[in-house]
Amino acid sequence: MPRTSLSLGMVVGTLTLMTFALAAEPVPQYVRKGSRAETILATLKASGFPDFNSKWYWVGPFPNPDNVGFETPYPPEKKLDLMASYMGVDDKKVTWKEFDKFRYGAILNLGTLIPKNQDVCAYFTTEIESEDVQLYPLSLGSDDSITVWLNGQRLLNEDVRRGAAPDQNRVELKLKPGKNQLLIKVCNNGGGYELYVQPELPKAMPAIVRKQFERDFPDTGMSANSQDTTNESKYYRIVTLKQPADCVLEVGGLGMRPDGKLVACTRRGEVWVISNPASDDPDQVEFKRFATGLHEALGLWVQDNNTVFVCQRGELTKLVDVDGDGIADEYLSFSDRWGVSGDYHEFAFGPARDKEGNFFITLNVGFGGGHQAKGWWRGWCIKINPKGEMEPWATGLRSPNGVSFSPEGDLFYCDNQGEWVATNKMHHIRKGEFYGHQAGMRWLKDSAFAGKLADKVPQGMRYDSEKGPGANAPDGFPNLTPPVIWFPYGRMGQSVSEPRWDTTAGKFGPFAGQCFVGDQTKSMVMRVALEKVGGRYQGACFPFRSGFQCGINRLVFDDAGNLYAGQTNRGWGSLGGKPYGLQRLTYTGVLPLEILTMNLTKTGFDLTFTKPIDIETANKMAAYSMKSFTYVYSSNYGYPETDSKAEKVEAVKVSADGKVVSLTVPNLKRGRVYELRLGGITDPEGTALLHPEAYYTLNQFVE
Repeated sequence: MPRTSLSLGMVVGTLTLMTFALAAEPVPQYVRKGSRAETILATLKASGFPDFNSKWYWVGPFPNPDNVGFETPYPPEKKLDLMASYMGVDDKKVTWKEFDKFRYGAILNLGTLIPKNQDVCAYFTTEIESEDVQLYPLSLGSDDSITVWLNGQRLLNEDVRRGAAPDQNRVELKLKPGKNQLLIKVCNNGGGYELYVQPELPKAMPAIVRKQFERDFPDTGMSANSQDTTNESKYYRIVTLKQPADCVLEVGGLGMRPDGKLVACTRRGEVWVISNPASDDPDQVEFKRFATGLHEALGLWVQDNNTVFVCQRGELTKLVDVDGDGIADEYLSFSDRWGVSGDYHEFAFGPARDKEGNFFITLNVGFGGGHQAKGWWRGWCIKINPKGEMEPWATGLRSPNGVSFSPEGDLFYCDNQGEWVATNKMHHIRKGEFYGHQAGMRWLKDSAFAGKLADKVPQGMRYDSEKGPGANAPDGFPNLTPPVIWFPYGRMGQSVSEPRWDTTAGKFGPFAGQCFVGDQTKSMVMRVALEKVGGRYQGACFPFRSGFQCGINRLVFDDAGNLYAGQTNRGWGSLGGKPYGLQRLTYTGVLPLEILTMNLTKTGFDLTFTKPIDIETANKMAAYSMKSFTYVYSSNYGYPETDSKAEKVEAVKVSADGKVVSLTVPNLKRGRVYELRLGGITDPEGTALLHPEAYYTLNQFVE
């Protein structure tokens, strides 16, 4: 072998290269762990970024009566000294303690630290060491208010009352070289007391690492430690569609184009077209702004790939992309034959379109003082024919957030609890009918129904025709068309939105032909199974899927069987923590054990299940518990369930195939809601019912 000799220059050069190699920054690495939070922390550490591994400490409680503690600068925020002691609640000395159970990416129950935690504040701190200047995003959530400082500089001061959830707030930490002190203050205003902290991957992390992370841990809108107590995700999976930074997607309407693209209009007055909405690869989902400058767009109807009708506050607008570049060129006023007074509550919903080309729009009443129907036809459903001519169609509506046709061509809307509306409800709209809210009667004289509908309807009676509360309360059924479904308040949502039917022929699971209704407060989807009895619709509602990131305002199915949920929480608030967004609900192919339908019979009810049940467990009388209640027709803002009483299930009969249970229930009464709960019923393999409850609205008897 030839001999190799090294000159002094070569040695110096080699040592210089070795020194440079030793001093080089670590190459960013993606390290996947079992959870999203663990993966972020491991990737940060492996890539040489600050790894957030320092201990956390806490001190408190400090007083927060009437929320005064939120703005009170208690000593920890004046000078941070972990050796100091302070006077806390009831003048008791409090000192800093290690928060040994602190965990990133989890909703932390602060009640485990402070058992007496009502109306108090506490502080939480950690140290972050950085070699140079770094910008770090931090996701936060709190129950209730939260303030954040970094090195004494206040970054966030959020006075809110809410349950904690991921991504309720975000701050950017500008770390200096050396040690950095992060301080968080959380104040409780009654109820739960929680904190959520999660560092995110910084922008300095290479795109290839961030993209792999997003593929492995797509945003589901649920926290890292969420508990799916009903196991709903086994059957229906939630996927979040991430919108671009310049898209505030407060969804007011959704529709599918013939080319498979999803169209969304927003409360901010924009229309967006989303390509590849069903893709699981976030890089394939593309958003493009189609139109802008509208006034609170709360519904749309897609005519073709270039034409969309949008319902804004004061008109139905036709948007046309003339040159095919994906942006609307024409904004045409199709109809503006209803009133707008400036009342903030004068929303307009729709349009729904029938087979003859007629549009139907539902008009919200006001809530800003004065008459609630200040604008023309407020509290009405109106029809707009293909020429743009308007015809009043039905009245008695309050806050009819969404209107749509069933596959059979029948028109339905859902209304929200408030004055004249005891709880959320669903109505079948028919020409010339009255549904209960009396503000719209102001315009009765200008309609074709003058003299046919009463211009004032007595109140105070129960919906089951019995005398209402009060010495002078009347009896008899209210002079109105009752809802086809009552949604018991709280148990079945609190702010219902548009009904939408499953027309996917089984691609979405076993509920083909049934109706789904989103809830804007509870961030959930409910299921409705209707039947016709005595020529009129009535039926049952059931829980279906919870755990969405934000309140659900609109739903739409695509041809592949995916259900898209458009979301917003501005003005009302919602579970989930996000202010707006878009999520996709997909059937996993695993058949759930559910009550498919609850049908009225001459002797009680028939329950049909999605698959055979275990006959032994189903034959037990103790497995069935039923009660009923009604409501009072009143101008009050909402009304509690009235005359709640237990109902006796006298007999149970299970079909030979195990799919139908017939219940004998005597003394059924019109105008009542029958709440059924099942206990201990399983399929032959021991799988329990996913949702063991149902609520049937009884208006007519089976003849």
